[in-house]
Amino acid sequence: MFINLDKENPIPLYEQLYQDIKKKILNNHLAGDVKLPSKRQLSGDLSVSMTTVERAYNLLIDENMIYTKEKSGHYVVPTETLHTQDKKLRAVRMPKRQESILPLGKVDTSIVQNDVIKQLSTAVFSDLSLLNSGQSSGEPVLKETIREYLYVNRGVQCQSEQIFIGPSTEHLLEQVFYLLDYPKVTLEDPGYPVVKNVLERLKIPYDSAPVEADGIEINTVKELNNKLTHITPSHQFPGGAVMSLNKRIQLLNAVSERGSYLIEDDYDSEFRYTGRPLSSLQGLDQNDRTIYMNTFSKSIYPSLRLAVMILPTELAERYYESKLSCNVSRQIQHIVAGFISGGYLNRHVNRVRKFYGGKMKAVTSAIQLMYPEIEISGEHTGMHFVLRVPGVDLREPAEQHRIISMSAYSSAEEYCDTVLVGIGGKSTEEIVEILDSFLVDAAD
Repeated sequence: MFINLDKENPIPLYEQLYQDIKKKILNNHLAGDVKLPSKRQLSGDLSVSMTTVERAYNLLIDENMIYTKEKSGHYVVPTETLHTQDKKLRAVRMPKRQESILPLGKVDTSIVQNDVIKQLSTAVFSDLSLLNSGQSSGEPVLKETIREYLYVNRGVQCQSEQIFIGPSTEHLLEQVFYLLDYPKVTLEDPGYPVVKNVLERLKIPYDSAPVEADGIEINTVKELNNKLTHITPSHQFPGGAVMSLNKRIQLLNAVSERGSYLIEDDYDSEFRYTGRPLSSLQGLDQNDRTIYMNTFSKSIYPSLRLAVMILPTELAERYYESKLSCNVSRQIQHIVAGFISGGYLNRHVNRVRKFYGGKMKAVTSAIQLMYPEIEISGEHTGMHFVLRVPGVDLREPAEQHRIISMSAYSSAEEYCDTVLVGIGGKSTEEIVEILDSFLVDAAD
C-alpha cells in the first residue's frame, strides 16, 4: 500500500497517515474487508514509530472506517463509495463596506481600566461553579447590580425579575418584537439604523415620525397609532436632541391611552457634559408601557457585547413563559457585575465624561473658529456631534472623505448639508485636521 508522508509538513505524521487511508477507503481504493498491513509492517515500510501507526488506526476505528479481528489484524469496514477530489473552494463574495474615518461607535481605548478588568477576569474565571449553565434571563447578581445602578443614575424603577441580559440591543430588539407578535413600529427620522435593519430583516412594517428640536413629533406618533414606538430621548440618534420633560409626559400619556408600548433606548445617556442627565422615561412611566434598553458598549468598551432591557411586568412574564435566553457567558456577566458593584463603573464614567467633554469642546471650538459659517449641534451629550454647512450639499465630499452623511439615516432631503462626527476613535488634532480637509473640499 503506497502512502506518502511528508515529514517537513507541520501536520503530524499520524494525522497524515489517517487522512491518506481514510481517503483510499472512501474512494474505494481499499475495498471492504480488505486486510491492512500490520502496525509493525507499516511502521517499517514508512520509517515511522509504531505509536504513529497505532494512533492513525485508532482514529479510523473511532470513525468506524476499519475494524479489528482478534489475532488477525485490521480490516476495512465495507462502506459506500464516495468519489471525491480535493474541494475547490470558491472565494466568498462579501459586500464592500467602507468604514468611516470618524466612526460613531469607537471609544478611546487608552482610558479603559484594563488592569481592573484583568483582575476581575482572573477571579471570575477561577470560579469553577460558573462553568455550568446559569439562569436563562441573566445572572441574578448582575441583574440586581444593574437594578441598583440604574435606579441611582437614571431613575429607573423595577424589580430585578424585570431585567433581562443580552449580547446587544439588536438581540434584545428581536426578543421584544417576538414578545409583541411582530408589531408595526414607529421610528424616529432620522433614526438609529440598527432598528431599521432588524425590522427589514424580519419583514416587520414600520413608519417614521420626524424629530424636532426637543424630540420626536408627538402628533405624528398619535396619528400613526402603532403598537410600538422606538425612541432615543436622552440623546436622539443621530441628531442629538434631548426630549423635553413636557414632551416625555405627552408621549407617555399617548401610549397609555392607546395601550401601546415605547422602547426607550438610553444608549449613551451617561455622557452629558452640561448638567445632570434627565431621568429615564421608564422612571416617569406610571402605567408600565415603557421597555427600557441600554448597553455597556460605550460606558466600558464596545467589544464587551453586553446589553440590558427592562420589560413591563406583563412582557417579563411572557419572556419567562416563552423560554427565551440571554446568550451572554456567565463569566462576562460576573465581570461586569464586579465592575459595577466595586464602584469602578461610576468612577470610569466620571473620568470618561470629563475626558470626552474636554475633547468635544476642543474639537468644536477649533472648527467653529476656522469656519464661522458652520453650525454645530448635539455637542452637549454623547460621543458624536452634528456638523451642518447651510446651503452646501455635503454628500459627495462626505463619501470621498469617508465621513458619515446624515442623509444615510433619513429619507428626507433636508439633511444633505449635514454630517456626523464621532470623537472616540481619533485624537483632537487628527479630528480637526480631517474636518479641515473635508470642509475645504466641500467649499470648492
